[in-house]
Amino acid sequence: MKQMTRIVFTALLVLTMMAVAACSSNNSPSSSPSPGASEKPSDGKSNEEKIKLRIMTITTDENRNNIMEQFIKPNIAKEFPNLEVEFEPGGGGEDMANKMKTYNASGDMPDIFWNDAGFFTSLNQAGNIMDLTSYITEDGFLNKYKVPEALKHFDGKIYSLSSGADTYFTPVIFYHKDLFEQAGVQVPQTFDELIEVSKKLKDSGIVPAVTQGKDGWGPKLFMLQQMVQIGDPEAMMKLVNNETDFNDPSVIAGVERIERLAKEGVFADGIANIDYGPAMEMFSSKQSAMLWMFTWELPNLAKIDGVDFFPFPSASDKYDPGKVAQFWGSPLNGYAVSAKTAHPDEAVKVAEFLAMQDALYFESVGSAIALETGNTASNLSPLMEKFLTWYNAAEVKIPSFALNSIDARMSAELSTQGARLLTGEYPAAEFLKVINQEWKENTWFD
Repeated sequence: MKQMTRIVFTALLVLTMMAVAACSSNNSPSSSPSPGASEKPSDGKSNEEKIKLRIMTITTDENRNNIMEQFIKPNIAKEFPNLEVEFEPGGGGEDMANKMKTYNASGDMPDIFWNDAGFFTSLNQAGNIMDLTSYITEDGFLNKYKVPEALKHFDGKIYSLSSGADTYFTPVIFYHKDLFEQAGVQVPQTFDELIEVSKKLKDSGIVPAVTQGKDGWGPKLFMLQQMVQIGDPEAMMKLVNNETDFNDPSVIAGVERIERLAKEGVFADGIANIDYGPAMEMFSSKQSAMLWMFTWELPNLAKIDGVDFFPFPSASDKYDPGKVAQFWGSPLNGYAVSAKTAHPDEAVKVAEFLAMQDALYFESVGSAIALETGNTASNLSPLMEKFLTWYNAAEVKIPSFALNSIDARMSAELSTQGARLLTGEYPAAEFLKVINQEWKENTWFD
């Protein structure tokens, strides 16, 4: 674990010193024949002689669907005329985990698939995931990454390829400046002030905050971490690294903050059942003053007049919002290759292509990425510039607990218990009792 921590901090401290380039707007994908088109390739071979590869992609949100429909599908046949590609939508979360569990057990693995920390261990133990290090080193693809160390698992190997956009995704609180002005409130600097601001918004007839609560999404992916982190960043890092548990006083205090948020009415009514899309719509249509969300939504939200953001406010003098940030992603998240594919060279090249298409997409919407596309930089939105100035200046970046520290079973339990906690009727003590027992049986660090 110490080795993993050193790797994470080395990579991310380099990130804080980088000047981040954005995208140019001249990267619209050109149309090309679909992989299954009936025309003969230029080499005269028939379709029956093409190499067949199966790809299972992540399909969790609008960004992912846009990457597939606007970038991957229109370009893959042109890039690989010798391949016949079959795409399988993997969904995400537990749906994808269950599919990969089935494929892992049967041995019928897709040639290329979206990897995830939640099911990586079982794939690795079964010999079903390839170490990509030598391939991408020899062909030079590794050199396209601004911080190649960020791709390495704590065993020193590289199993997945991504755009590097995840490195710049972190949860923040977006807000409508005019709704704050209407309620006569300022951006809160402390957790207690956040509660008071929410009460004043509610008294003014404005829903204070919204996020995805359904299936415990928010609590699992960022809220638990943020509520611990704002009180004691060191304790949160220890939890990420399996150096403490849910009996830690700082961890207990974080869970109790979630309970307080729910009981004080900070969130929209029925928050435990609000899905991602409805949460985004509530904020975009000004039905809520705040949106607790990752910055992957920042390019879209920057288009709305009067939207700004602030980092989660402090709950103790141990935490400085300007110096500490959670970062999304894991070196395991990205496109991986089956170790048992019959066509390893072609499969690795396709994985590289998929990662690059991700990069081109995120570039096109104004997100920062770590994978160099070779495009010239264009102007960033003021909101993105503000974000990067803050994020790059953070001296400590803590990996996301949900992606780097828990197995599939604990992930599911955190979802269940997190959703219950958001109801305001489930005591923090009960949450802690269940989760601490699950933490003891967590296999991620075995």
